[in-house]
Amino acid sequence: MVIQAPSANAATFGPSPYVRASDSPFSGVNFSGGYFHLEDFEDGRLDTPGVTLTPGSANVLSPAPLTDSVDGDAGGLNGNGNDGHSLYSNGSNTLRFTFDTSVLGKLPTHVGIVWTDVGFVTSGLDGFGDVVFRAFGASNQLLAQITGTNLGDGLFGGQTAEDRFFGVKDLGGISYFEISMPNSIDWEVDHLQYGYQPIPTPALLPGLIGMGVAALRKRRTDEEQAS
Repeated sequence: MVIQAPSANAATFGPSPYVRASDSPFSGVNFSGGYFHLEDFEDGRLDTPGVTLTPGSANVLSPAPLTDSVDGDAGGLNGNGNDGHSLYSNGSNTLRFTFDTSVLGKLPTHVGIVWTDVGFVTSGLDGFGDVVFRAFGASNQLLAQITGTNLGDGLFGGQTAEDRFFGVKDLGGISYFEISMPNSIDWEVDHLQYGYQPIPTPALLPGLIGMGVAALRKRRTDEEQAS
């Protein structure tokens, strides 16, 4: 695995194992005052607000023997993604997700997606390949790139142990991101997620600092009483 971060302000996440929404690095982030959207495609389409997908030929797969959804989408964890929905590349090496500020208000500061499977490839062994994730800023500058090397398990029946999360955080805003497989046009993703975390204003900072100091004093007092 090789991780490159062209922007010093960007934080990268993954490739990391992912079988349910709580595995997301964003699951504990406080998006109060902003927004957060998780698209699991379980209604059969991409319809969370403020995002468009290119190319339009990519489509949502329904439950089937070759569908590879995130494991937890169909209820419990059973190591199989056949019972859920996933987004299929359908002849494309690259999927691009572009965010619309006229709908969202602000560009997302956190974006991510889960790669779930690859089938036939143009080079190498079927069921294996490199996955490249790239995120771009408001001026279309490259913020970060993550490359997962030789991902996959060689199987096509909905196995979920190989599913991997890719994501980026950049407080300057992310205008779009791409996920690609250079050696395949037959692959799937799931759990598109994006959110905006407001940056505390100067007026709020003294209060936040005060809360932190109070929490530190309380911890020290508790420790002294315990000793």
